[in-house]
Amino acid sequence: MKTSYVSQAIFLFTIFLLPFQKTTAQAETSDELFETIKKMDAVLFENGFNQCMISDIEPLISDDLEFYHDQGGITNSKEKFLSTIKQNICSNQKQKPIRKLMENSLEIFPLYDKGRLYGAIQNGTHEFFIKENDKEPYLTSTAKFSHLWIKENDSWKLKRVLSYDHKNPNTTANKKEEITISNAILESYVGKYKGQNVRAIITKKENALQMNSGDMQLIISPESENMFFTNKAPLTFEFVVDNGFVTKMIVRENGNIVEEAKKIE
Repeated sequence: MKTSYVSQAIFLFTIFLLPFQKTTAQAETSDELFETIKKMDAVLFENGFNQCMISDIEPLISDDLEFYHDQGGITNSKEKFLSTIKQNICSNQKQKPIRKLMENSLEIFPLYDKGRLYGAIQNGTHEFFIKENDKEPYLTSTAKFSHLWIKENDSWKLKRVLSYDHKNPNTTANKKEEITISNAILESYVGKYKGQNVRAIITKKENALQMNSGDMQLIISPESENMFFTNKAPLTFEFVVDNGFVTKMIVRENGNIVEEAKKIE
Protein backbone atom coordinates (compact mmCIF):
# COMPACT_ATOMS: atom_id res chain seq x y z
CA MET A 1 0.00 0.00 0.00
CA LYS A 2 2.84 2.40 0.87
CA THR A 3 4.49 1.77 -2.52
CA SER A 4 1.17 2.52 -4.22
CA TYR A 5 0.92 5.93 -2.50
CA VAL A 6 4.49 6.80 -3.51
CA SER A 7 3.85 5.80 -7.14
CA GLN A 8 0.64 7.82 -7.20
CA ALA A 9 2.41 10.87 -5.73
CA ILE A 10 5.18 10.69 -8.34
CA PHE A 11 2.57 10.36 -11.10
CA LEU A 12 0.61 13.40 -9.85
CA PHE A 13 3.81 15.45 -9.43
CA THR A 14 4.83 14.63 -13.02
CA ILE A 15 1.42 15.65 -14.36
CA PHE A 16 1.62 18.87 -12.33
CA LEU A 17 4.96 19.77 -13.91
CA LEU A 18 3.94 19.16 -17.52
CA PRO A 19 2.43 22.63 -18.17
CA PHE A 20 5.56 24.31 -16.83
CA GLN A 21 7.86 22.12 -18.94
CA LYS A 22 5.90 23.04 -22.04
CA THR A 23 6.10 26.79 -21.46
CA THR A 24 9.86 26.77 -20.90
CA ALA A 25 10.74 24.68 -23.95
CA GLN A 26 12.71 26.10 -26.84
CA ALA A 27 10.69 28.58 -28.88
CA GLU A 28 9.68 27.47 -32.37
CA THR A 29 11.02 29.48 -35.30
CA SER A 30 7.47 30.57 -36.07
CA ASP A 31 6.86 31.92 -32.55
CA GLU A 32 6.56 35.65 -31.94
CA LEU A 33 9.32 35.52 -29.32
CA PHE A 34 11.72 33.83 -31.73
CA GLU A 35 11.06 36.50 -34.38
CA THR A 36 11.45 39.29 -31.81
CA ILE A 37 14.86 38.09 -30.58
CA LYS A 38 16.00 37.37 -34.13
CA LYS A 39 15.16 40.95 -35.16
CA MET A 40 17.06 42.35 -32.17
CA ASP A 41 20.03 40.16 -33.08
CA ALA A 42 19.96 41.69 -36.57
CA VAL A 43 19.91 45.22 -35.15
CA LEU A 44 22.72 44.44 -32.72
CA PHE A 45 25.05 42.85 -35.25
CA GLU A 46 23.99 44.00 -38.73
CA ASN A 47 23.33 47.61 -37.78
CA GLY A 48 25.76 47.91 -34.88
CA PHE A 49 28.66 45.51 -35.50
CA ASN A 50 28.67 45.43 -39.30
CA GLN A 51 27.53 48.95 -40.21
CA CYS A 52 28.66 50.77 -37.05
CA MET A 53 25.27 52.44 -36.52
CA ILE A 54 25.90 52.77 -32.80
CA SER A 55 22.79 54.85 -32.13
CA ASP A 56 20.65 51.90 -33.29
CA ILE A 57 21.98 49.53 -30.65
CA GLU A 58 22.21 51.88 -27.66
CA PRO A 59 18.52 51.35 -26.66
CA LEU A 60 19.03 47.56 -26.66
CA ILE A 61 21.91 47.50 -24.16
CA SER A 62 21.28 47.36 -20.42
CA ASP A 63 23.21 49.91 -18.35
CA ASP A 64 24.65 47.10 -16.20
CA LEU A 65 25.60 44.83 -19.10
CA GLU A 66 28.13 42.11 -18.32
CA PHE A 67 30.03 40.65 -21.29
CA TYR A 68 32.27 37.61 -20.78
CA HIS A 69 34.67 36.84 -23.65
CA ASP A 70 36.96 33.80 -23.64
CA GLN A 71 39.83 35.86 -25.09
CA GLY A 72 38.98 39.50 -24.44
CA GLY A 73 38.10 39.27 -20.75
CA ILE A 74 35.18 41.01 -19.02
CA THR A 75 33.30 44.14 -20.09
CA ASN A 76 31.05 45.26 -17.25
CA SER A 77 29.08 48.26 -18.45
CA LYS A 78 27.12 49.60 -21.41
CA GLU A 79 29.59 52.46 -21.74
CA LYS A 80 32.61 50.15 -22.03
CA PHE A 81 30.79 47.84 -24.45
CA LEU A 82 29.90 50.65 -26.86
CA SER A 83 33.39 52.12 -26.54
CA THR A 84 34.94 48.75 -27.43
CA ILE A 85 32.81 48.51 -30.58
CA LYS A 86 33.82 52.01 -31.64
CA GLN A 87 37.53 51.41 -31.02
CA ASN A 88 38.01 47.76 -32.04
CA ILE A 89 35.27 47.16 -34.61
CA CYS A 90 34.58 50.50 -36.25
CA SER A 91 37.89 52.38 -36.19
CA ASN A 92 39.47 50.81 -39.28
CA GLN A 93 37.12 50.67 -42.25
CA LYS A 94 39.92 49.43 -44.52
CA GLN A 95 39.91 46.11 -42.62
CA LYS A 96 36.41 45.95 -41.22
CA PRO A 97 35.27 42.99 -39.04
CA ILE A 98 31.94 41.54 -40.20
CA ARG A 99 29.70 39.11 -38.32
CA LYS A 100 27.35 36.54 -39.85
CA LEU A 101 24.94 34.31 -37.93
CA MET A 102 25.33 30.67 -38.94
CA GLU A 103 22.17 29.36 -40.54
CA ASN A 104 19.91 27.24 -38.34
CA SER A 105 22.12 27.77 -35.25
CA LEU A 106 19.76 30.14 -33.44
CA GLU A 107 17.96 28.84 -30.34
CA ILE A 108 15.59 30.84 -28.14
CA PHE A 109 14.45 29.74 -24.68
CA PRO A 110 11.75 31.81 -22.91
CA LEU A 111 12.05 32.65 -19.21
CA TYR A 112 8.91 32.86 -17.07
CA ASP A 113 8.08 34.01 -13.56
CA LYS A 114 4.69 32.68 -12.42
CA GLY A 115 3.52 32.50 -16.00
CA ARG A 116 4.79 35.97 -16.94
CA LEU A 117 7.42 36.19 -19.67
CA TYR A 118 10.30 38.22 -18.23
CA GLY A 119 13.25 37.24 -20.43
CA ALA A 120 14.82 34.90 -22.94
CA ILE A 121 18.07 33.04 -23.49
CA GLN A 122 19.50 33.21 -26.99
CA ASN A 123 22.11 30.67 -28.12
CA GLY A 124 23.84 30.48 -31.48
CA THR A 125 27.02 30.22 -33.50
CA HIS A 126 28.45 32.99 -35.61
CA GLU A 127 31.28 33.58 -38.04
CA PHE A 128 33.57 36.58 -38.21
CA PHE A 129 35.09 37.90 -41.41
CA ILE A 130 37.41 40.72 -42.45
CA LYS A 131 36.21 42.94 -45.27
CA GLU A 132 38.85 44.83 -47.22
CA ASN A 133 38.50 47.16 -50.18
CA ASP A 134 38.17 45.35 -53.53
CA LYS A 135 38.40 41.93 -51.84
CA GLU A 136 35.96 39.23 -50.88
CA PRO A 137 35.46 39.03 -47.09
CA TYR A 138 37.57 36.24 -45.61
CA LEU A 139 36.75 34.11 -42.57
CA THR A 140 38.85 34.73 -39.46
CA SER A 141 37.04 32.80 -36.71
CA THR A 142 33.88 31.10 -35.51
CA ALA A 143 32.42 31.27 -32.00
CA LYS A 144 29.45 30.30 -29.88
CA PHE A 145 27.42 32.83 -27.93
CA SER A 146 24.71 33.01 -25.29
CA HIS A 147 22.68 36.17 -24.67
CA LEU A 148 20.37 36.89 -21.77
CA TRP A 149 17.58 39.29 -22.78
CA ILE A 150 15.39 40.86 -20.07
CA LYS A 151 12.12 42.77 -20.50
CA GLU A 152 12.33 46.16 -18.79
CA ASN A 153 9.12 48.19 -18.95
CA ASP A 154 8.01 46.23 -22.04
CA SER A 155 11.35 46.89 -23.78
CA TRP A 156 13.95 44.20 -24.36
CA LYS A 157 17.46 44.79 -23.01
CA LEU A 158 20.63 42.76 -23.51
CA LYS A 159 21.69 42.01 -19.94
CA ARG A 160 24.40 39.32 -20.07
CA VAL A 161 26.62 37.97 -22.86
CA LEU A 162 28.84 34.88 -23.08
CA SER A 163 31.15 34.67 -26.10
CA TYR A 164 33.22 31.50 -26.17
CA ASP A 165 34.78 28.63 -28.14
CA HIS A 166 36.46 30.97 -30.60
CA LYS A 167 38.24 28.97 -33.28
CA ASN A 168 40.53 29.75 -36.16
CA PRO A 169 38.96 28.24 -39.32
CA ASN A 170 42.12 26.17 -39.74
CA THR A 171 42.93 25.66 -36.06
CA THR A 172 43.74 21.96 -36.32
CA ALA A 173 45.58 22.03 -39.61
CA ASN A 174 47.63 25.12 -38.84
CA LYS A 175 48.23 24.67 -35.14
CA LYS A 176 51.73 25.86 -34.34
CA GLU A 177 54.17 24.54 -31.79
CA GLU A 178 55.91 26.90 -29.41
CA ILE A 179 59.65 26.83 -28.90
CA THR A 180 61.74 27.77 -25.86
CA ILE A 181 63.73 30.98 -26.01
CA SER A 182 65.91 32.67 -23.41
CA ASN A 183 64.52 34.81 -20.61
CA ALA A 184 66.75 37.64 -21.78
CA ILE A 185 65.04 37.74 -25.18
CA LEU A 186 61.59 37.56 -23.60
CA GLU A 187 62.45 40.36 -21.18
CA SER A 188 63.62 42.56 -24.06
CA TYR A 189 60.07 42.57 -25.49
CA VAL A 190 58.47 43.64 -22.21
CA GLY A 191 57.12 47.19 -22.32
CA LYS A 192 54.46 49.50 -23.69
CA TYR A 193 53.54 49.74 -27.37
CA LYS A 194 51.44 52.30 -29.21
CA GLY A 195 49.96 52.03 -32.70
CA GLN A 196 47.28 53.78 -34.69
CA ASN A 197 44.47 51.70 -33.17
CA VAL A 198 46.22 49.76 -30.38
CA ARG A 199 47.81 50.51 -27.04
CA ALA A 200 49.36 47.39 -25.58
CA ILE A 201 51.37 46.36 -22.55
CA ILE A 202 53.60 43.31 -22.97
CA THR A 203 54.66 41.34 -19.89
CA LYS A 204 56.56 38.07 -19.47
CA LYS A 205 54.50 34.96 -18.72
CA GLU A 206 56.73 31.91 -18.10
CA ASN A 207 58.05 30.91 -21.59
CA ALA A 208 55.63 33.26 -23.32
CA LEU A 209 54.37 36.84 -23.31
CA GLN A 210 51.07 38.31 -22.20
CA MET A 211 49.56 41.17 -24.16
CA ASN A 212 47.09 43.47 -22.42
CA SER A 213 45.21 45.90 -24.63
CA GLY A 214 42.17 47.56 -23.10
CA ASP A 215 39.97 44.76 -21.74
CA MET A 216 41.72 42.11 -23.82
CA GLN A 217 44.32 39.73 -22.43
CA LEU A 218 46.12 37.33 -24.75
CA ILE A 219 48.97 34.88 -24.18
CA ILE A 220 51.32 34.78 -27.17
CA SER A 221 53.94 32.05 -27.60
CA PRO A 222 57.26 32.08 -29.50
CA GLU A 223 57.63 30.21 -32.78
CA SER A 224 61.02 31.87 -33.37
CA GLU A 225 63.13 34.35 -31.42
CA ASN A 226 61.13 37.35 -32.62
CA MET A 227 57.85 35.86 -33.96
CA PHE A 228 54.95 34.98 -31.63
CA PHE A 229 51.54 33.41 -32.21
CA THR A 230 48.30 32.36 -30.55
CA ASN A 231 46.23 29.34 -31.52
CA LYS A 232 43.13 31.23 -30.34
CA ALA A 233 43.06 33.48 -33.41
CA PRO A 234 44.81 33.85 -36.81
CA LEU A 235 47.23 36.45 -35.39
CA THR A 236 51.02 36.70 -35.31
CA PHE A 237 53.21 39.23 -33.50
CA GLU A 238 56.63 40.14 -34.85
CA PHE A 239 59.06 42.09 -32.68
CA VAL A 240 61.44 44.21 -34.73
CA VAL A 241 64.95 44.73 -33.38
CA ASP A 242 67.21 47.55 -34.66
CA ASN A 243 70.79 48.00 -33.41
CA GLY A 244 70.08 45.76 -30.45
CA PHE A 245 66.90 47.58 -29.38
CA VAL A 246 63.29 46.50 -29.82
CA THR A 247 61.60 49.26 -31.83
CA LYS A 248 58.13 47.99 -32.67
CA MET A 249 55.66 45.12 -32.81
CA ILE A 250 53.99 44.17 -36.10
CA VAL A 251 50.60 42.48 -35.77
CA ARG A 252 49.36 40.35 -38.66
CA GLU A 253 45.98 38.71 -39.17
CA ASN A 254 45.93 35.84 -41.68
CA GLY A 255 49.32 37.08 -42.86
CA ASN A 256 48.18 40.66 -43.48
CA ILE A 257 49.59 43.54 -41.43
CA VAL A 258 46.82 45.09 -39.31
CA GLU A 259 48.93 47.16 -36.92
CA GLU A 260 52.47 48.44 -36.35
CA ALA A 261 52.89 49.53 -32.76
CA LYS A 262 56.04 51.38 -31.70
CA LYS A 263 57.68 50.52 -28.40
CA ILE A 264 57.39 53.64 -26.28
CA GLU A 265 58.67 52.36 -22.91
